[in-house]
Amino acid sequence: MAAQGDDAALRALSGDELERRYAELHRQVFACYEDADLAAESGRLGREAATAQAQAQAAPLIERARALHAERVRRLRLRARRWWIAAGTTLALGAAAIAWLLARTPA
Repeated sequence: MAAQGDDAALRALSGDELERRYAELHRQVFACYEDADLAAESGRLGREAATAQAQAQAAPLIERARALHAERVRRLRLRARRWWIAAGTTLALGAAAIAWLLARTPA
């Protein structure tokens, strides 16, 4: 898991920077496995050894990507909560306005 300082650093990132870093880590992880494929196909390493090496190289990258993803999810949940609050407030105000209009109309 990310340390407290890492959490604060992730929260300080802009949305674009967060997405850019996540995409870069994603690209690096896939590059590890592609390199392992090339090593296995060329005969430099056996398939199992190449896969184990790729997993060892990719593990820290995957952990960093998980931390970035957790921050992305936190932000999206916060945004969704705000939209629900805005929708509920709009609904309540709209219902109150309709009730007020109905109460004002002569019978």
